[in-house]
Amino acid sequence: MAKRLFVKTYGCQMNVYDSARMADVLAPLGYGPADHAEEADMVILNTCHIREKAAEKVFSELGRLRKLKIARQEAGGKMILAVAGCVAQAEGEEILRRAPFVDIVLGPQTYHRLPEMVAQAARAGGAVLDTEFPAEPKFDFLPTPHAEGSSAFLSVQEGCDKFCTFCVVPYTRGAEYSRPAGAVLEEARKLAEGGVREITLLGQNVNGWHGGEGWNLGRLIRALAEVKGVERLRYTTSHPRDMDDELITAHAELPQLMPFLHLPVQSGSDRILAAMNRGHDRATYLRLAEKLKKAQPDLA
Repeated sequence: MAKRLFVKTYGCQMNVYDSARMADVLAPLGYGPADHAEEADMVILNTCHIREKAAEKVFSELGRLRKLKIARQEAGGKMILAVAGCVAQAEGEEILRRAPFVDIVLGPQTYHRLPEMVAQAARAGGAVLDTEFPAEPKFDFLPTPHAEGSSAFLSVQEGCDKFCTFCVVPYTRGAEYSRPAGAVLEEARKLAEGGVREITLLGQNVNGWHGGEGWNLGRLIRALAEVKGVERLRYTTSHPRDMDDELITAHAELPQLMPFLHLPVQSGSDRILAAMNRGHDRATYLRLAEKLKKAQPDLA
């Protein structure tokens, strides 16, 4: 009998990508998509911790889902409830303390182990907590991505080593990790074969991606532009410290690279930038902006 999965996604494009991959991981267990939590056999909240009071929003939603789970049990059915993402990573034990009806709590780096967690929760009848930063890259264990529509996200880099004073990302996503160029290109080919024409490369510091042997994001984008079927490329989110000349030149030379760039400025004050530990000043950002506009005049 087919089972239904509902994933509610909070936050960034990376979470949207992760939610899709969680659905891919659970598909072999018989889970197909549900449009609403009310009709689902499993509900995943894929959470974001970047905003103030993010955790309280999650607990509010869990209160609503608790009622659905109780109603399902009273009707003789079952609903598996999971909390994933960055709130889970940062506050996993607190989630289980305040919401003991949750079956699975997992961080962003462990969702490739979801089938084992589902089985463990069914066997033990209690909550499963998995918020490790495993030694093995999760991407090595994920199935072929399922493409829908003409555009898709492709995660190439995760984590952050910058440690800006205001940001939780290094603690929830871990150290910077770059996927191998070959794996990225293979996923892009499969997406293109499935009808995808526009790919957005994702990373917490996407322009910090490096593949060894001279591979940087500019070179990777050039290789992706040669993949048959790929007509448009974007990337987000960038850091000014990692915006190098090769990437800027790619904006000038590659028609596939869209005239769009997310390059957070954060502040126009050198004092505030230093307090934020951003690693650049106002003048550096303005020089980058000038070089980028010269390379691609219609860049937004």
